[in-house]
Amino acid sequence: MEIEGARIAPNWTSAAGALEGILACLGAPLPRHAVMGLSGHAWHFCLQTREGVTALPGGPADYDRAAMARWYGRTGVHWERFSARIEAGPDGAGARSRAVAWAVAHLDAGRPLIGWDFHLHEHAVVYGHDSAAGAFFVDDLLTHDLGPLVPWADWPSSLGEVELLAPVGATEADPVETVAAALRAATECFAGLDGPVDSQPRGTAGLLSWAEALDGDAQVDRAGHAYTLCVLQAARLDGAAFLADVAAAIPEVAGPLGVAVGALREEATVLSPLLTLFPFPPGGHGNVANTGLRRASAMVLRRAAGHERVAAEAIAEASRLLE
Repeated sequence: MEIEGARIAPNWTSAAGALEGILACLGAPLPRHAVMGLSGHAWHFCLQTREGVTALPGGPADYDRAAMARWYGRTGVHWERFSARIEAGPDGAGARSRAVAWAVAHLDAGRPLIGWDFHLHEHAVVYGHDSAAGAFFVDDLLTHDLGPLVPWADWPSSLGEVELLAPVGATEADPVETVAAALRAATECFAGLDGPVDSQPRGTAGLLSWAEALDGDAQVDRAGHAYTLCVLQAARLDGAAFLADVAAAIPEVAGPLGVAVGALREEATVLSPLLTLFPFPPGGHGNVANTGLRRASAMVLRRAAGHERVAAEAIAEASRLLE
């Protein structure tokens, strides 16, 4: 069975693209910038670093998975989560069967799913299943090239992470309270509080850690560096558009939010040259190892962090005014 119209929307943040696509399928569409702002993805940043390598491509998706259902509830839909670790080999068979059964039950009820790690380590829309073939119908960044079917036996990848979210009904929240929650989430994200407690640099401090890595001799992942820049700039532009809408709708906070909008747009402008120096996916070839370009990039990231701090302070002021 397949659910008509459930497809991922274009977005550098794949989870938000899946969320937007499903909201449209459910007849509750929101523009991309509203999805990004309400869900918190507009404010997220994580500089994924592992085994001495900085700016790995997993950073944009490294956030608090347990909080996603709550974040996404701000879009007007209540979500249920299924999460599991699946070990390789026979030991994982039971957990995989439970995950498949949970997903199939929701799909049979007409609920498309947000899922993680099908064709690649990103989010996708799961819009159906073929029980005879033992596979899901999935729409993600690689579906065009690899086709929609993902066998249950091949899911998840060696990461062993199952994350599924199902929309199970509408929420009835006060619009002003919803906006207030979204603004609080923004300040938490800028403070680096939207992910697991680990050693990964997050929030605005993560931008400064990125600059320090480029100023030094740390190994920087070429593709991950370029990808993280694209995700960051696009997210901040959507955040600015979301805050501009809020300022227009709630005049009491228009002053501080106007400051935040300007700062986020300046951040995106400052970052623009780096997207040219380090285009995704090639990453600028040798540019990431060029000492002069690294130092110049570090200066840009510090300027971006400065704009972000201004935005965070202004959003915090708006949040206080609302509450």
